[in-house]
Amino acid sequence: MADDKSITSTSNWPERAAQIVVEVTDNIQEKGISPLYRLVRIVTLGLMGLLLTIAVAILGLIGVIRVLDSYLFAAHQWITYAILGTIFLVAGLILWTKRIKKED
Repeated sequence: MADDKSITSTSNWPERAAQIVVEVTDNIQEKGISPLYRLVRIVTLGLMGLLLTIAVAILGLIGVIRVLDSYLFAAHQWITYAILGTIFLVAGLILWTKRIKKED
């Protein structure tokens, strides 16, 4: 009977070894690779979104300037730049008042 246990335990070791390898690799993937993959995906999509937003903002500003120059103030282009300058000045002043001040 002692021989039956040793035969059973020695014939089962390849399955047990394979199971341990699968458990270890699943554990490594779950705790190490999956969070890293999610982080890289979030950073990549965030950067792409930021670049797309910047491109749309620049193209929108160019479109606004062209419309104002061509249709509204065709003879006096300086009015376009005065209006946009005033808008950006007011926006900058509002952001300046919202800044976090460093204490010395």
